[in-house]
Amino acid sequence: MRDAIRKLHKEFQVQNVVVSSIPMKPWLAEFLPKEIHVGRPTDLLCISSSRSDPETNSVVYACTVPLIPGYFSGVGDLFSALVLAHFDPDGKSPLPGAVGKALTKTHALVQSTHDHAQTLEEADRTSTDDELDKKDPMRLVRRMRGRELRLIQGQDIIRAEGLGRQMKAWETFW
Repeated sequence: MRDAIRKLHKEFQVQNVVVSSIPMKPWLAEFLPKEIHVGRPTDLLCISSSRSDPETNSVVYACTVPLIPGYFSGVGDLFSALVLAHFDPDGKSPLPGAVGKALTKTHALVQSTHDHAQTLEEADRTSTDDELDKKDPMRLVRRMRGRELRLIQGQDIIRAEGLGRQMKAWETFW
């Protein structure tokens, strides 16, 4: 992770980098500062890294969120759009603030979608099984329909001003 971020910053001159949905592994949980990871083994890690001076290392921030089981189509697109919508490099929402807001809103929308999917009939909320989906393509369609992000129903979440997880500085990253 360090090498990839360093390469993006130094070789490719990418000033801002976000890496999301990193599955928590035991070695990663041990490596993370306690103020960033509260100890849930199924968390996902998100980091942001901004570098304004080419001669120094970037400042890295991180946050974890609980994993919500299941497949949800479009989560990465939503997260990216929300980061860009909140990002103001020269103003009140630099990258860590934008990522924190995007992470909170994305997680809330996925949770809303998951909660809704749990109310569907069993046939429409089946788990991922590539073999069964291949035999019965409509199974896949039913399963996917129940996992479409509830963007229209979640407009209040998207518009909310005060939502935002606090990204914490990862002082020991480098």
